[in-house]
Amino acid sequence: MIKYKGIVHNVLNDAPFIGAILIAPTCTMGCKNCINEHLKTNRILVEDTAKNIIEKVKSNGLNRGIIMSGLEWTESPNAMKALMHEALKESLEVIIYTHHDEKTFLKMFPSLSKKEIYIKYGAYDECQIASNHESYGVKLATENQYIKYYGVS
Repeated sequence: MIKYKGIVHNVLNDAPFIGAILIAPTCTMGCKNCINEHLKTNRILVEDTAKNIIEKVKSNGLNRGIIMSGLEWTESPNAMKALMHEALKESLEVIIYTHHDEKTFLKMFPSLSKKEIYIKYGAYDECQIASNHESYGVKLATENQYIKYYGVS
């Protein structure tokens, strides 16, 4: 069973596709002025299988993929991988948001560089706030963040 804090459908601006945000159960990063701080305490954890969660995403006809953000999915690595695999199996696109840098993330999850997924790297850093910083058409909050696509381009 996968624990998560919710699904937000039809998100247009957080990925290079329209998708559903799957909110991770936790984040211990503690970024100053995090825009998702409220998600840590204001949402109740729910549990379901990866298959059922992806079916909920697919039941909304506008969703073309999953956006694994809101909190930090690397703190629930087995759930993150299960959701990614189920989404790819169902021909959905995938983007994983992480506060980690690319080197650290790929050291933790080396096999993910072989998957056809997007990964958004970089923690929110108030000292690097950007008003016009984009990667893959997605506006990112700080200059240290970027998106990388793996797999076939």
